Amino acid sequence: MTPKKENVQFLREHPVFQRLSEVYLEELSEHMELLTLLTNETLFQEGEPADSFFIVMEGTVDLYAHLEGDDEQWIQLIDVGEVIGWSWLVPPYRWAFSARSRDGAILMRFEAEAIRNLCDRDPAFGYGTMKQICSLMLERLHTVRAQMGQRVRDLEQKK
Repeated sequence: MTPKKENVQFLREHPVFQRLSEVYLEELSEHMELLTLLTNETLFQEGEPADSFFIVMEGTVDLYAHLEGDDEQWIQLIDVGEVIGWSWLVPPYRWAFSARSRDGAILMRFEAEAIRNLCDRDPAFGYGTMKQICSLMLERLHTVRAQMGQRVRDLEQKK
């Protein structure tokens, strides 16, 4: 199987892309590649340009938010099959969090500019993509909200 056919097959089987037509799958397959991270290797840093999004193929990736100084707050563990990144779709296209592999990871990387261009050219594809990304954003919001609630409860117990 050629790399492009393997990419199309991967897309066809992933829940995020299952509803896409073969035409879209073919187009997306031209803008993706495998990326390997070592243990504790940084995938991206908060505030840097968001030029990609990723799906975890193997391993896990942690999301962090930077706090004052050099402190950081762990946000969420991203596991096999999950999508990392929504900042690539929302101007100003800068990462809202940082990401680092936990024990090494293999990811599928998608070129953001090419996908944004496809969204602009085809409103139906763009709308579907936005719905998927909004779902991801909502999931992250719920995670952070739960963590904030736990912190408040922990602080109240210390009083």
